[in-house]
Amino acid sequence: MNNRHQFRAKWHDYNCGIYFVTICSHNKSHVFGSIFQSRFKPYPLGEIVNDCILKIPEIHRNVEVWNYVVMPNHIHLILSVGAQYIAPPAPSGTIIHNAAPDKSALTNEGRQNVGCLKPPMHGTPVDDNHFNSALCIAIRTFKAAVTRIAGAQCIAPLPVWQRNYHEHIIRDQRAFDNIMYYIDTNVEKWDTDCFSK
Repeated sequence: MNNRHQFRAKWHDYNCGIYFVTICSHNKSHVFGSIFQSRFKPYPLGEIVNDCILKIPEIHRNVEVWNYVVMPNHIHLILSVGAQYIAPPAPSGTIIHNAAPDKSALTNEGRQNVGCLKPPMHGTPVDDNHFNSALCIAIRTFKAAVTRIAGAQCIAPLPVWQRNYHEHIIRDQRAFDNIMYYIDTNVEKWDTDCFSK
């Protein structure tokens, strides 16, 4: 195995936590759909991507999709994997979103704050490349499912995906709320998105 996963955190095993994941199409081609007047219109491949995202929790019982958006050439997801960590209280005035399956957990009163709080120095570093972590397996099987269905239906050029993906460990409530807002407004801000060019 080469070093393509080495940028991932050495202090975290990616078997539990909450993650912001971005996956791009091959060569960042606009194959999933188009955006016009702040509305996303999916192509057939985009519909397959959407359906496969919704099936992630059925295939991986320890993974929940808390929010996502399909864009013309990439997708963003918030994935909760395994046990959830409780984060410090959010600062007052923080925007609250209700995309998690248990929406009561994200209400203003009595809600739990979410985040992955393993500190950077929590013990022995994880020396592998995370290729067999729960997060990596969920993403790998999702990408494979999209590719398999697209190939069977002959609706898109192959390969569908870039080789890798990017993930960010969501470590506190402020980050969670900001990323939720980013996903919720991604379509309407497409013209200024770094992926739109």
